[in-house]
Amino acid sequence: MAESFHMRHPQFVSDLIDLEGYAQGSVSSATNAAQSAALNEGVYDLWCDQDSYIKIATTASDVTSSTGYLLRANNTITCVVRTNSKIGAIMSATAGTLKYHQVG
Repeated sequence: MAESFHMRHPQFVSDLIDLEGYAQGSVSSATNAAQSAALNEGVYDLWCDQDSYIKIATTASDVTSSTGYLLRANNTITCVVRTNSKIGAIMSATAGTLKYHQVG
């Protein structure tokens, strides 16, 4: 009897997150850009209560609505952050808070 694919290969886990030892952080902003402190390298989930434009770089406080990535309110995205990079945000209309959490 021939082996099936699943008998030879384990299932892949694609939605695994590692929260142990990591704390949530935030960047509060209105129409002026703000940035986080320098972060450890890793994978981060980002979400915001307002439409915002985000940037990840060693200097991220210069993000604008023309240069940033649009993150729609109440959505979560997963990003890679490299050593000593920061997360910058500017809101598109009213004041809001971008939150981030390292997940791996």
